[in-house]
Parts: sequence; structure tokens; C-alpha cells
Amino acid sequence: MRYLLVDRIEEPRPGAPMSGWKNVAMSEDYLEWHFPEQPIVPGVLVLEALVQLAGWHEAAVSGFTRWFLVDTVRSARYYGFAVPGDRLELTLEPMEASAPERRAWRGESKVGGERRAIVEFEGPVVDLESLESRAQVERTYGVLLGKVLYKGDAPASRRGRA
Repeated sequence: MRYLLVDRIEEPRPGAPMSGWKNVAMSEDYLEWHFPEQPIVPGVLVLEALVQLAGWHEAAVSGFTRWFLVDTVRSARYYGFAVPGDRLELTLEPMEASAPERRAWRGESKVGGERRAIVEFEGPVVDLESLESRAQVERTYGVLLGKVLYKGDAPASRRGRA
């Protein structure tokens, strides 16, 4: 994955909603031209963050053997902007998919509790190893959960304790 658009995730459970967030930083390269002097996160990247969250869900509940890919956006409605300094709260709820080998999701993004987007999307589940190294995905997943920082480091929740 070249552009990781999710900064933290909550531990997923099969068939249950999933949540995470993305912190918007002024240093993100896409903000330079979207738009100069008034940077906003492009709506398609909000959608991509929710799709990535669905991918992390599929990886975790499959024991890191599968990944979700989007091929259909059923609907996308945007209600406001996310700008540098915002924490984009992401939530996914499973929906009924058109076939057993597919997944469908309803995603919502909020900033400070105020809705920014609601999207519905669907796609196939594929073999994880066909896309990326399982070991690398598992390590990144640990970082996103806040459980792994660097080899030998304690999780962020245990730092500073004796």
C-alpha cells in the first residue's frame, strides 16, 4: 500500500462495525494543489480511507489471508470538508453483498462529531499475498492498533511506566 490513509484502527470483529481515524496534516502532498491557500482533503481520498479500513477489517478477520478491494461505489454523499488539523473519524458497517465472495460496506466520516461523508461500496475479497507481503501487512496492522512501534519498544499505552 503506497498511501496509507488510516492512522489508527479499532480491533475488528467479524460482521461488526469497525472504526478508525485519519489525522489530516498540512504536510500531505495532495493538499499542495487541492487547493492552494485553502487546502481540503479530496472526497475521493475520504472514500479511499474508508476502503482501506474495509481492507484492514478483512485482513484481520481472515487471519491475514484476504484483503478487500473496491470495484463498485453504490453512493457517495459529502456534507463538508476535512482540512489540515482535523481528525477524520471513520466508521464502517457491513451491508449485504451481491455474492458470497464479495463484501459491501456503508462508511461514514465525521470531524468533531459532524458528518462529512456517507458512502456505500462493494467489492471482491482477494488473496492477500497476491498484493502484499503478509508479514508486512501484519506489522503495519500492529502499528495501526497502537500495539507495535519499533522492535523492542513497548506499546504507546505502556511507555513511561516502570
